[in-house]
Amino acid sequence: MHRLSLSQMTTKKWSFEDDLEAVQKLGLRHIGLWRWKYEEMSEQAAASLLEKYQLRPSSISWVGGFTGTNGYLLEDSLAEAEEVIRFASWIGSRNVIVCTGEQGRHIHSHALRLAVESLKYLGDYAAEYGIELAVMPMSASASYGWTFLTSLRKCRELIEECDHPYVGVCLHSYYALQERHWKSEIRSLLPTVKLVRLCDGQSSAKPRRQCLPYSGKMNLTGWLDFLESNGYRDIYEIDTWCDEVWQSDHIEPFQRSLEALNAHFPSFRDEG
Repeated sequence: MHRLSLSQMTTKKWSFEDDLEAVQKLGLRHIGLWRWKYEEMSEQAAASLLEKYQLRPSSISWVGGFTGTNGYLLEDSLAEAEEVIRFASWIGSRNVIVCTGEQGRHIHSHALRLAVESLKYLGDYAAEYGIELAVMPMSASASYGWTFLTSLRKCRELIEECDHPYVGVCLHSYYALQERHWKSEIRSLLPTVKLVRLCDGQSSAKPRRQCLPYSGKMNLTGWLDFLESNGYRDIYEIDTWCDEVWQSDHIEPFQRSLEALNAHFPSFRDEG
């Protein structure tokens, strides 16, 4: 399943090595790394385990917080991001996921300027290492503590302001499918999309709870059809934040989700 990956944020309570073992058993080649997990060990130990299980990171989450609402100085956020970019290059992860930070007390134009200037600087730095920065918008209800990009339109505005080949978008189905005009917004963003994350919701319109792909009622098939028919050919990363999933000690729920994805889109499987 060369185009599917599983984010470590979906298996929040599992250890780093438990994640790698499960991903290997699921037949995946990629894993989305979460800094909170690999930073509990040395970078060398994390790299050695990835090599042991023959897995390649599809992404590393997160860097950002450029607006300072998380209590970090901008200089510290940039230095931290540089460190993650270097590590991403070492272990072969093409993408680093970015959250801008909340708007806080800033007016929108000032928050946008802080994010754009930071991303242009980091984009130049990332280009030296062959790493791409993928900025992820969220829904307004989920954005607290994370980002002021609460719509695809706001994300497009930021990407256009950055105008940088190494700064693009991480699309997340759970947030994007809550927007009425997601197709027209995504069509203009597609050339800049670096990674797509998959998640379902318990209801089709404004879900309050996330769930694994194809265990809910969101229009994932329409979403995937649209992306594939418009030329997206990169990795899909399962990324679900849900207490029920976090408490699970078994891989069967992930197996069912992957089986459903492969049933709808056989191209996700390896040829032959």
